Amino acid sequence: MSTLLAPELRRELARAALSLAADGAWKDLTLPKLAQAAGQPVSAFYGSSLWDAVDCVEEAFDRAIAEDLSALNAQQSVRDRLFDLIMRRFEAMEPHRVAVLAMEQGVDRDPTLLASVHQRHVRCARWVLALAGLEADGMTGQARAQGLGVIIGQARAAWRGDDAGDFAKTMASLDKNLRRAEEMFGRWAGFEAKPKPADGATSA
Repeated sequence: MSTLLAPELRRELARAALSLAADGAWKDLTLPKLAQAAGQPVSAFYGSSLWDAVDCVEEAFDRAIAEDLSALNAQQSVRDRLFDLIMRRFEAMEPHRVAVLAMEQGVDRDPTLLASVHQRHVRCARWVLALAGLEADGMTGQARAQGLGVIIGQARAAWRGDDAGDFAKTMASLDKNLRRAEEMFGRWAGFEAKPKPADGATSA
């Protein structure tokens, strides 16, 4: 992942990637085409690659999780809070379903990129844990993030099989695996802790 791009350039690259992928052009995409769609000279994306565009898209979906945290119920159980936060990501992805699936097919064709997929899920998990008021750092936090990253990956696989606009399979996978984690790991995984309210969260 390129660390050279400013936040605004990352957002523009994400928008361009989603637009082109939705048009069915992803398999023929090049960095110059992405730059043109973003309205930027290709030199602005020096040091980047096609797969950095995917990372920028994933980052945008992660950021969407934190929008309007005041809508969260501060009295929720940890499991319910994690469920609601993760579902926010799938809700952000849904309007871009065609584009996201086109990108995923590109990743699926390149085994060298598959390892990065789990790392993106772990990055999302760390963000979700932080927003849920749970420890996401240190050995315990890293272990939680790894486990939650697997759960997010399983829910994403289910999302791919959902009908457009229907989250039935996604929610069933997420609920089942969060309940399983709660039953197996309980307090160690943070499920029995009282989550610290996220900034802006209110009680129901």
